[in-house]
Amino acid sequence: MQYMKDKTKTIMYCILRPEMESTREKLLRATYRLMLEKGYDKVGVSDLQAQLNISRGLLYRYFKSKKDLVLEVCREFFYSRYFDPEIDYDKITLRQFLDFSAEVIQRIVHDGQEIEMLKYNTLYSSALRSDPDFISVAQKEFDKARLVIHNAIVRGEIKSLPENFVGATILVILGRTSYISAIHSNEYICKRIVEDVNTFYDLIKK
Repeated sequence: MQYMKDKTKTIMYCILRPEMESTREKLLRATYRLMLEKGYDKVGVSDLQAQLNISRGLLYRYFKSKKDLVLEVCREFFYSRYFDPEIDYDKITLRQFLDFSAEVIQRIVHDGQEIEMLKYNTLYSSALRSDPDFISVAQKEFDKARLVIHNAIVRGEIKSLPENFVGATILVILGRTSYISAIHSNEYICKRIVEDVNTFYDLIKK
């Protein structure tokens, strides 16, 4: 986990000292913020030029096209920044996987400035529906979760249930895009997501 601690420290330093971010990182973060505000396919190159006061040529120096930029934003902010590549998914338990997911949720909503969890999940869903290339990225990540679930069943950690059912239920809870409640705060929504996934785990564990 030291890798994640070091990486988080670097990211937080860049958040606190934005002048230390590279132009590429600024492009990614600005695109991400605009996508959260305007929607997956509503951000234009002109929006980025205005936001960062840069030329179109500079943008294309770092990314071949707007599509490449958006794909990299999705890869970076939905996976790379929040999942530790050094975790051995063949060895961790489902309980450890879910505990780590709870930490991920906190990192998502407190990335420099508060991010609405429901907006984040809505943007993620839009990316999956709109971009076949991002679906390929997501499938590779889902394979890690499938491995954890498969091993949890084989090792007797959880009941012998259909793996697809367990995986789909966890994804629905973690990736929900709406919450009907009198309380709409990020803190409450994140708390309920974590509580619900823990309740599901308690139902399926042996």
